Amino acid sequence: MRMTVAFMAAAGLAVSTAACTGDEGDVDGEGGGSGGVLNMQIGEVRSLIPGGSGESEGYRIIKNIYDGLVYYDIDTGEPENMAAESIESEDNQVWTIKIKDGLTFHNGEPVNADAFIRSWDRIAYAPNVLPLNYFFGTFEGYAEMNPDPKPADTWANPEVPEYDPVDVTHLSGVTAVDELTIEVKLSAPFIGFPSMLGYEAFLPIAQECLDDIEACEAKPIGNGPFMFEEPYDIEGGGSAVAWADYPGDHKPSIDGVRWHVYLEGNDCWPDFLTGDIDVCSPGAADYESAMNDPDLGERLVREPDPSILMLAFPLYDEKFQNVDLRRAISMAIDREGVANVVGPERFQPLNEWVPASIYGGGTDVCGEYCEYNPEAAADLLEAAGGWPEGEKLKIWVNDAGDNLTIFRSIGDSISESLGIEYELVPMEWTDFLSAREGHTLDGPFRSGWGPDYNLNENFLEPIYGGGAATNDQGWENEDYNAKILAAGAAATLDEAVAFYQEAEAILAEDMPSVPIFGQQYNYFYSDRVDNVQVHPIYSGPRGDCELRDVVITE
Repeated sequence: MRMTVAFMAAAGLAVSTAACTGDEGDVDGEGGGSGGVLNMQIGEVRSLIPGGSGESEGYRIIKNIYDGLVYYDIDTGEPENMAAESIESEDNQVWTIKIKDGLTFHNGEPVNADAFIRSWDRIAYAPNVLPLNYFFGTFEGYAEMNPDPKPADTWANPEVPEYDPVDVTHLSGVTAVDELTIEVKLSAPFIGFPSMLGYEAFLPIAQECLDDIEACEAKPIGNGPFMFEEPYDIEGGGSAVAWADYPGDHKPSIDGVRWHVYLEGNDCWPDFLTGDIDVCSPGAADYESAMNDPDLGERLVREPDPSILMLAFPLYDEKFQNVDLRRAISMAIDREGVANVVGPERFQPLNEWVPASIYGGGTDVCGEYCEYNPEAAADLLEAAGGWPEGEKLKIWVNDAGDNLTIFRSIGDSISESLGIEYELVPMEWTDFLSAREGHTLDGPFRSGWGPDYNLNENFLEPIYGGGAATNDQGWENEDYNAKILAAGAAATLDEAVAFYQEAEAILAEDMPSVPIFGQQYNYFYSDRVDNVQVHPIYSGPRGDCELRDVVITE
C-alpha cells in the first residue's frame, strides 16, 4: 500500500518516484557525470524500516536504502530479478525463491533466506501493528499470528488496536530450505505473487536492526545503493551516501542525496527557484507562471502518472450506506471544472479505479456515475432520502500540497449541485492517517493510490479487500472477494486480469469510493540534472528521482 501525501491517500496513499536517468555511459560513471549531492524535498516520514511505512515519503527513502527480490523495469514496469536469482512455482500456491549468493547489508551481515523471513515475520505479527501487515494475509500461518484485537474500549490509543500476547511468531508457510532458498506456501493460488516482491513489505531486515528498532529507525541498515552514515531527522531530514560496495547492476553515479523536509502545506517551489532543490512540481499558485517560463520549459517533464485521486466514503457511518447517496455525490462533482482550477494539464477526470497505464486498467467502468450531471445527482439524492437537514457534509483531507484547493473545489461543486452545505476539515498527516485507518471519520475523505507493482489487482485488493474492519472505507462484498480469489487461482495472468476487472465492476456497483482524477507529471529539474524520464511504477506527484540512475552534470 503506497498512499501518497501530496496528492493521494496517506500513509503513502503514492507512490513513489519519477526517474532521473542518464544513458548507460552516464550510469556507469563514464558520461561526464560529476558525482555530487542531489537535493530533494520530502514530506513527513512514518518509518524507515520495511513494513512500517506503507506511504510515499518513507518509501521514497526506503527503496533507495534497500534492494528487494525484484526491481521494476523502467520501460515496462515489469518485475525483473534483483536480489532473487529465481522465483518459481508449479501451482501458483507454493513458491520457491532462490536468493543470489554473496549479497550483504551495509553492516556486512549476509542477505540470505533468514534476512527476508525475519522481516516478514515481524510485519505479519499482529501485536507489532505494522501498516503493511495485510500483505501477508494470503500466507499460510497468518491467521495464527493475527487473532482478533482486544476490545476497542481497552486500547490506550483508540486508533491503534491492541492484542493479547500471541505465542506464534513465525509464518508457518515460510520455510528456509537452505541458506539462500525460501519456500512460501500461500493459502490460495496467486499467479501475480512474483509481481509483489519488489515492494516494501517484502524487503529484508538486518539482525542488528531487529535487535535495536529505535536506532534502526534513525539510521536504517539496508542492502541498497545508498546508506546513512548519520541518523535521519524526521523534522530536519538527512543525507545518504552512495554505498561503495554496492554489488547491484544499478550503481549510483552521484555521491549522495540530501532530503529536505517540507511539512504539511509547505511548498518546495521557492527553494527550487533559488537552486536549493533539484526537482519540484509547482503547486496551483505557481503552475501558470512556471508553465509559461521559457527557461524552465526546457527542463520540464510531462508524462502520464499511474496514480489516482479518489473521494472515499466511511461506510461504517450509517449516513453513507445508501449507494444512491454515494452516486449522487459522484455525479455532483464537476471534475473538469475542478481540474481547471488547479491546472488542466496536471489532472484528468477519471472514470475507473485502475488507471489505463496499469496492466488490466482503463476499463471506464464507472460510466455515467463519474459524469457531471447535477440534475441526475439531485434525483439520486432524493431517491436516497435526501441529506439530513441542517447538517454539514464534512470532507476530510490532510493539509499537504494542493489538497485544500482541490477538495474545496470538489466541495463547492457538490454544494452547488445538491444544495448541501459542506465543511472542509484539514488534518495533520499522521492524525489523518490514523483516523482513516481507525474508522473515526464522519464524512467523505481524500483517498488515492500509487502503484506498488504493475497489475490491476494492486489497485483493488489492497485498498478494498481484507474485510470491512481492515480497509479504510469499511466496505465488504462477498462477490468481490470471490472474484479476487478466482483471479489468484487463474491459470494465466491474462485470465487473472479478467477476473480482477470483474471485481472492479462490482466495486463500481457499490461505489465505496469515487474516482476523481488521474494525474499527469508536470515537474521541473534544475540545470544540475540531465536526461530525465519517468518510471512507470516508482512514480509520484512529488517529482522524486530514481536515485540509483540520476546524473549530476555540473
